[in-house]
Amino acid sequence: MGWALVALLATAAGVLAWRDPRRLSIAVLIALAAGLATIGVLGRAALVLDDSDDPLPLAWAMLGVLLLAYAALLVLGVASVANGIAMVRREGRSPAHLLSFVFGVGVLGFCAFVLTVWWVDQNHTDVARELFLWLVALAAPVTYLAVLFVAFVGYGLLYGWAARRWARPVDAVIVLGAGLRGDRPTPLLAARLDRGREALDRSRARGRDTHLICSGGQGSDEVVPEAVAMANHLVEAGVDRDLLWLEDASTSTEENLRFSAQVAARHGVDGGRFAVVTNDYHVLRAALLLRQVGLDGYGLGARTALYFWPSAILREYAAILWEHRRLNAALLAVTCVPTLALLVRAAA
Repeated sequence: MGWALVALLATAAGVLAWRDPRRLSIAVLIALAAGLATIGVLGRAALVLDDSDDPLPLAWAMLGVLLLAYAALLVLGVASVANGIAMVRREGRSPAHLLSFVFGVGVLGFCAFVLTVWWVDQNHTDVARELFLWLVALAAPVTYLAVLFVAFVGYGLLYGWAARRWARPVDAVIVLGAGLRGDRPTPLLAARLDRGREALDRSRARGRDTHLICSGGQGSDEVVPEAVAMANHLVEAGVDRDLLWLEDASTSTEENLRFSAQVAARHGVDGGRFAVVTNDYHVLRAALLLRQVGLDGYGLGARTALYFWPSAILREYAAILWEHRRLNAALLAVTCVPTLALLVRAAA
């Protein structure tokens, strides 16, 4: 029954991906199938070890899995804190730049709580039992958020690879703005423009009359609209200005896409196929928004500096949670029932 469910989940994910891979539900189905398959393999291994007359192999195997998981959490926490410090040093202090640091502190705090439960268990069994209940209760919402995070990141990487590998010709390439330094693109935006130029050349080489849309308005701290600076950068790199269309009014990713579609329609491309170019950490959410606004196409990701990626992907994950806040709030409320029960018992 268990493996049949794994096959059913994997098949459902495959069918949805074939129809339109720009669905977050595909990521959840893949994560559930992978999780159930892992549980099945571990359960089979436990049964094999349990058949032995000697219980020690099973006990050592279980201890090894727990220690490996704990060590992985420690490494994740330390690496996230170190990345947060590096991010602040290179990019300056801001709530967005502190995300990986806060995440790392949270992971290390959870590790410390687990270690506390173990230490107390060696001396005070009754207290340890109570702490263990709290640990299990807290693990429910943490596991929910962790599974969603792994699903989002894992499918984002898979989607980005597949989109690059099987990218089809398009009517227009939309490059999303990402801030300026004076009147010049930042390195982050320059990487997007390079990827956009590659997509433009590849699509035109396959016989499509493809144009590139520079999409980005003018922020309060910018001297020119992002679209203008992007177009200038591309012309300096050798792109024919006649192949460039400008969208200089947007202030968000959704507006980037809606307004760019309007620009394309004014040039005779109405209901065409688009490739939206952004950075790799943002490519899945951009593709999801492309589908949400009713446009056909796919997302392409430009490489991001390694130190910048953790905070950026956490920001994207937070945005995904917020965009589906009602569903996530409901599911989190369910996972928090054991914690609420413990709080009520403690207050009684």
